[in-house]
Amino acid sequence: MFRKLIIAAIVAISFFPSNPATATSHGKTLSNLNNNDIMFAQMMIPHHQQAIDMSKYAQKNSSNREIKALASAISSAQGREITQMKYWLSATKSPATMGHHMDMNGMISDKQMKELSALKGAKFDKAFLSAMIEHHQGALEMVELLNSTKNAEAKKLAKEIIRVQKAEISSMKKLLAKSA
Repeated sequence: MFRKLIIAAIVAISFFPSNPATATSHGKTLSNLNNNDIMFAQMMIPHHQQAIDMSKYAQKNSSNREIKALASAISSAQGREITQMKYWLSATKSPATMGHHMDMNGMISDKQMKELSALKGAKFDKAFLSAMIEHHQGALEMVELLNSTKNAEAKKLAKEIIRVQKAEISSMKKLLAKSA
């Protein structure tokens, strides 16, 4: 029963977002993006991409249906958000990156990614959940860059990231506790 509830919650969160803005819905709304909004997008795009890459490993290396559903939800939500943030950068003629390396909270190293990709079954599940919890917590810290935004779309995205990632962290902690 608990499994069905977690899967239902993950599906509800990922497939019924609170209507985030899309690239086609916001032409004039990007005029007041500030430097923090742009820096947030430049940092969050690779952060989200790593979560998607980790989720791809989960699809291949986990045998747990709940973890696979979670990974699918993460890939779907963060893929949409990447598209949205790339549009911000394009529409404001901003570079895709900040031009220098910046450590981001929750990111795992290339070595850790390689190690994660080699794990299977329960070992993978524990490592994936632990890393993804930390990854999501890092994203929640990064979203604070949008606290001072005047842009309605950026505010909406911040609220959506907070809502979804907090719910996913809660689900992942429960899954991790069950696997202990």
